[in-house]
Amino acid sequence: MENNSKNAIPGDLESLMDSVSLDDEVKSSKKSIFETISYNFSKFNSSRIEFLQKTPLLSYSIKRILYAFVTLYLAVIVMYALLRFVTPDTVYISDLDLGKLGIKVGSDEYYTLIDNRKKIYGAYGPLISQIFIYLRNITPFIPKEIILNPVIDSAGNVTGDPTTMWFYLGVIFGKATGLQQGSLVQDAFKEAIPVSFKLGGLAVLLSYLLGVPLGILAAKNKEKWKDSAINGTSLIISAIPALVIIKLLYEMSIYYFGAGARWEDSTVFTKMFPLIGVMLLIMPMIIVNTRRFVIDEMTSDYTKFAMSKGLSSRYVFYVHIFRNAGIRMIKTVPEIFIVTLFGSSILVEQHWVVPGMSKFILYGIADRDTFLILGYIFVSASAGVFSSLIGDLLLAVLDPRIKLTK
Repeated sequence: MENNSKNAIPGDLESLMDSVSLDDEVKSSKKSIFETISYNFSKFNSSRIEFLQKTPLLSYSIKRILYAFVTLYLAVIVMYALLRFVTPDTVYISDLDLGKLGIKVGSDEYYTLIDNRKKIYGAYGPLISQIFIYLRNITPFIPKEIILNPVIDSAGNVTGDPTTMWFYLGVIFGKATGLQQGSLVQDAFKEAIPVSFKLGGLAVLLSYLLGVPLGILAAKNKEKWKDSAINGTSLIISAIPALVIIKLLYEMSIYYFGAGARWEDSTVFTKMFPLIGVMLLIMPMIIVNTRRFVIDEMTSDYTKFAMSKGLSSRYVFYVHIFRNAGIRMIKTVPEIFIVTLFGSSILVEQHWVVPGMSKFILYGIADRDTFLILGYIFVSASAGVFSSLIGDLLLAVLDPRIKLTK
């Protein structure tokens, strides 16, 4: 017995030692995994810091865009919730005659009809679920399975033509736009954006061609009668409400100049007045900014130093002053163009019935068309973010003093 017990002890010790070594191996393995993760994270962080140090301007632009899109998504969430709260159920069945269908308001058939319409339009289900679905739909990096030409089967399920999309803004369910209910928002935008682009782009181009020389003339004649006339007129036009300016121009173009009242099927003479209207809204800002930029450069130390060396005022202005002020002016072009496309031209397009983007935001609000309003906000805000990036890149390309790496 004694021998057996003595022989058994080493076996127990051996198994105990094996278990201890196994625990050590597990701990060592866990420690190794933790060290690997910690090392990789530290390496990534150091690479990120190195990249930020090497490309501060580019990094700043990217960071600003990311923050802008985070803010945009938060704004979309808030707007989606608010629009859903103020949208009555009758909006989804506004095109139906309940009397002809034999459906009474408040009956089970009535509420079933509303639920089916919400399913077709993509506005059915809990609010949180709808918000996350919409955020997924407007994120272009995620493929979405979308059902086109949706119908409700006998079981209450949505059926139709499934298709994969990378970007989806929802459907139109209001009537004020004149478009077919259930049509895609992005398809409507594709037809309207080129019209607004032509009007806004030509207005911005002409505004810069006229506004920049006027701003330079005012700056060269600072505190003289030319400066007072140009700068004073610009400030007066800016102070007048935009609605008053466009309304007066619209009435004058019809009753005093004999122009047409609508953009479509009109002459070039008629289309000239909406163009002038947009220019009146944006050119004063261009004149004032140009004057300020030129005066800043004219009063800078390097200008005084160049003049003290005996260089001609003409040479100093066009080689130094105008070039540096021009860089600052060019940086503002993308932002002013986007503001014109989605903002300043709204009143003009409304008065002359221009088939551009303005009708969607105006009629969308009137109809409480959720996806139309949100689509307009998302597209315009996204364009604004990218225009800001383009402005930064233009500044880095045109100004030799600024580099992406310095």
